Amino acid sequence: MKPIGKRTLLAATMLCLLPFAHAGAADSQPSFLVKNAYIFSMSDKYKKPFTGYMLIDANGTIMSVAPGTPGAGIHATTTLDAHGHWIMPGFISAHSHLWQAAYRGLAQDKTLPGWIDALYDKAASRAQAEDFYWFTLDGALDHLQHGVTAAYNFNYGNHWGQPKTERDNVDHQQFRAEMDSGLRFVHGINPTADAADHSLDGARQHLRGFIDWSRAQPASTTFLSVMLNGTVAFQDSPAHAQSEAMLEAALMKEFGVSNQTHYLEPPDTIASEQAVFPYFAQSGMMGPNLIFGHFIHTTPEILSQTGHAGAAMSWNPLSNGRLASGTADIPTYLKDGIRVGMGEDGEASADLADPFENMRTGLYAIRDKYQSASIMSPYDVLRLHTVGSASVLQVSDRLGSLEVGKLADFLVIDPTHLAHVFDPYATLVLAASERDLEQVYVGGRLVVDHGRVLTQDISAVEAQADLRVAASLPHHAGRHK
Repeated sequence: MKPIGKRTLLAATMLCLLPFAHAGAADSQPSFLVKNAYIFSMSDKYKKPFTGYMLIDANGTIMSVAPGTPGAGIHATTTLDAHGHWIMPGFISAHSHLWQAAYRGLAQDKTLPGWIDALYDKAASRAQAEDFYWFTLDGALDHLQHGVTAAYNFNYGNHWGQPKTERDNVDHQQFRAEMDSGLRFVHGINPTADAADHSLDGARQHLRGFIDWSRAQPASTTFLSVMLNGTVAFQDSPAHAQSEAMLEAALMKEFGVSNQTHYLEPPDTIASEQAVFPYFAQSGMMGPNLIFGHFIHTTPEILSQTGHAGAAMSWNPLSNGRLASGTADIPTYLKDGIRVGMGEDGEASADLADPFENMRTGLYAIRDKYQSASIMSPYDVLRLHTVGSASVLQVSDRLGSLEVGKLADFLVIDPTHLAHVFDPYATLVLAASERDLEQVYVGGRLVVDHGRVLTQDISAVEAQADLRVAASLPHHAGRHK
């Protein structure tokens, strides 16, 4: 394969100097043309990859994607000649904790309860609200560097009491980091303002305050939505779980927000978590706006009700394997009509935001579970990490595939080292890795070029995050020391 030439690369890199575009009179004009590309569109129209082109307007929206060559009358501001390199949609993580990038390698011999104690109770709780700006920015940039262009972010909750200054507002700090990164994001926010106030009135004030504040920030297409980080399964008694379900259901209805709740993840608490399942339906939460995170230790009855209600789940294979949580029965979930997407989870539990490793880990776990090599294909798992995740996050109209009208979030893969290609999807999923990821685009804007993040100085961000972890933990050595 011919490498992308310096002139072509320079032309494409010019886009990284431009801000993310907003709608305007000239947006319907061609701005960026990708030609001579081998395109994995992941659309229903083009299931098979094809050699063709993609035309993008100034707003970062796809105007055309098709086999063949662009017409002679098409004139774009910038042209990228891919020289046969592979183009695919950016990966979407339906479940991430961006801030956890600062805390990798913790509690490597623990299942979820012991890991939570090590991370939340003994490590992260020592940090200050302002630190989470840097932790979140670190994780967001790392997601981009690995080809993840959009993510649901479970933000760290407030435990410091009422913020006295903007620096003390952990929700605002993390939102600013998300915005500054260039990653598309769903901002997941805890239902209540802090651990002390679990009243509905307090939760309403907390959520309304954040939504109003976020709307007053500079507009950006990278901000996808606000959703609730559900906590029903983490309550210490059935009564509290039922009360929490009622509170979250009320917020979902009043504010029109969705909810992703960690549920049935560890093997340690299967019976107690299964016992609270009726509360999701009784409260009115069960429906298309509910996402179950992990959702491993289910029953046929739970799956039937979930599928019938149109609810979704996020599958996190790397994290599930690392924490010995188990393997979600994805083929059965899909048969039951449950929407499934894939997540990178936090980098304190998955430790690496690598969608290629995530796909392989999940695919191999399912095949091993069924002792069948045909139960799930490379195409199936790739679709779950793109189209599936977009469906779970309710952004299928904008993301997940390369189609006319959707945002131009895409990756350029260099297949030079992938040997002879017998099956494109098999090669992409089973053999490609971070070394083959040449470029990452968000809305037609180049944000990562040959591993180098262009939106921020990632080395400085990593160093700042590490210094802040070290300052909060006595005798912590730091990853750069």
